[in-house]
Order: sequence, then C-alpha cells, then structure tokens
Amino acid sequence: MASLPSRSPLEELPSLGLAVLDAIPINVYVVDRRMRVVAWNRHREQGPLGRPRREVLGRHLRDILSRQGFRAAEPILKRVFESGEPHEDTTESRDGARLLHTRRLPVFHGRAVTHVVSWFEDITDRRALEMRLIATDRLAYLGQQVAGVAHEVSNPLAGIAGCAEALASLAMKGERDDVVREAREFRDLIRGELARCERLVRSLLDSARRDPSSTADVPVVVGTALRLLERHPAFVKVRVVSRIPSGLPLARIDADSLKQVVMALASNAARAMPGGGTLSLRAARHGGLVVLDVIDVGPGVPPSLRSRIFEPFFTTRAEEGTGLGLAIARSLVRGRGGDIVCGARRRRGALFRVSLPTAEATK
Repeated sequence: MASLPSRSPLEELPSLGLAVLDAIPINVYVVDRRMRVVAWNRHREQGPLGRPRREVLGRHLRDILSRQGFRAAEPILKRVFESGEPHEDTTESRDGARLLHTRRLPVFHGRAVTHVVSWFEDITDRRALEMRLIATDRLAYLGQQVAGVAHEVSNPLAGIAGCAEALASLAMKGERDDVVREAREFRDLIRGELARCERLVRSLLDSARRDPSSTADVPVVVGTALRLLERHPAFVKVRVVSRIPSGLPLARIDADSLKQVVMALASNAARAMPGGGTLSLRAARHGGLVVLDVIDVGPGVPPSLRSRIFEPFFTTRAEEGTGLGLAIARSLVRGRGGDIVCGARRRRGALFRVSLPTAEATK
C-alpha cells in the first residue's frame, strides 16, 4: 500500500498554487477543515467587499465574512467537507442589487476532504442579457401572433358592418317610425364599436412596422397621454406633477409609440398608489438623449423583481392585467435605440427612466 504524502496538495506547490489562483479572473478563497482561510486570490482582494490577503490568511472565516455571510456559508462548507460533493447556488448581494453565483469544490487528500475551494462571480449582467434575449424572442413571437390576429379580425369586422347596414335598410322599409329610429340607433352604435375595433387593428399592425425616421415632441405627447388618463379610475386619488420643459429636442420615436409608453408607465404608477399619492413626470436632455422619468410614491419594486418586471406575461397583479404593458413599452423604446430601466429610490416609491436618442443625434 502506497504511503500518503506528508503534506497536503496546497502545501506542496505554494508558489504555483497561488499563481494559478491569482490567474483565475473571479473571486476565489480556500478554507481548511477548521474554517481557516489558507488561500485568497488577487480578485478576492478587489471590489467593494474585498480584503487584502495579508489580513485574512490564517484567520477563521467568521472573522472575515459578515455575520450573515458566515451563517449562510458555514453549513454549506460543512456539507461539502462531510459529503465530498461540490455545491453551487445563486444568491443576491446584501443590497439586493447584484446576483452572485457561488461554487464550493472539495479538495481531496487521499479519500479525505482537507480543503474547500469557494469561488463566486457576479452574473448580474449575464442574467440580464439572458432575460433580454428571452423577452426579445417572446415579443417577436407575440408580434407575429398579433399581426395574424389583426388580419383575421378585420374580415369578420367587415361582415358585421355589412350586416348592420342591411338590418338598418330592412327596418327603414317598415311603417313604424319608432322601429326605424331604434334601428338607426343600433346601427350607429355598431358603427362606433366597429370604428374602435378598426383603430385597434391598425394600431396592432402599425406596431410591427413603425417608421424608423419618425420623431415625437416629448412635452406634447406627455401632455396628450396625461389628458387621456385623467378620467381613468386609478387616477382619482393621484396628484400628477409634470415638469416637462418646452424646447426639448425631438425624440427618435413615433408619437403613438411614445404615448403608449407614457400611458403604460403612468397607469402602473397610479395602480401602485391605490390610496392616493403623487405621480411625478420630469424630462431633460442628457447629451444625445431625451430622458423621461416617471416617479411614484408607492411601495416600490423589490430588487429581486427589477430584472423580471419587463418580461412578457410577468405580472404581480394577475387579476388586473396580462403582464404585457411594460414588456411592450420597453420593446417600443429599444426598437428606437433607447431603453427603459427601473431604478431604486432612497425614499418610498419607484422610478422608471425612459432614455431615447434625439432626432439630431441619429442623423
């Protein structure tokens, strides 16, 4: 039977081992069975939570991590030491703003686990890109379906219009004035509803083929959108404060799309304040962008949901909507080279920021 080496693998090649750890472009540290830190790579020294290597080597892990961080890490490390099985998970940073993917890998000395290598990387941006690609695919599919539905709906609408006219003509041949008058009233009602349906069909079809050269006057469009929302039940207890200066450059987006974006954001903000509150809109120019902020004083958006609220069909109010408003709004804005983000506020509430290229910047 071959004798075991007198030293652990980490002790045999310290220089090479340290060089290898420092070459890994993510945060890495190693602990022994007594939870002492025996390795701490260069990337683990950097960043807002980093500590110099000389301050941590040889110390117990509880003295290095936060109390919450150690409580979360200790049982996982013990499990890896006991089972010899690796472990990985994804958690949020303490402030909830970042996603961290962590791996714990056992280091064997013979059959015994002598050390555990822990490494973690910030996958916030990668996850956001993945979700953006998923949302893009869903919206592309949704766009195809919407266009197909719009085309199909236009045919029965034409048939309904013809039937309404035929019924009105037949009724007018009668002798009773009250019947003729009632037939005309019903015909006019049907015409009105048909006109609404036709506008909806045109809007659905147009959304898939917006003119990329279109521009919008932000103050005018915001004013129009707010006037349309005045009578909405959600705005009964909401005070609207609009600080949209005149003289802003034209934004590279068509007016209908921008109006749809403003109405979606403002409606969501109002619903977030069922007991009443202030909805603030402000706009300014920042370089080659027109930036529009929509701010409410509701409960705000939890950090864990900020990366999901723009997903198609994702909603926290399933009884009130389909979860498409924000997804479509972001799609319209991104289709013009802009973006919508949900930001955190120091006080209560949520802030949605719409950034659009100016017409001048895209010439």
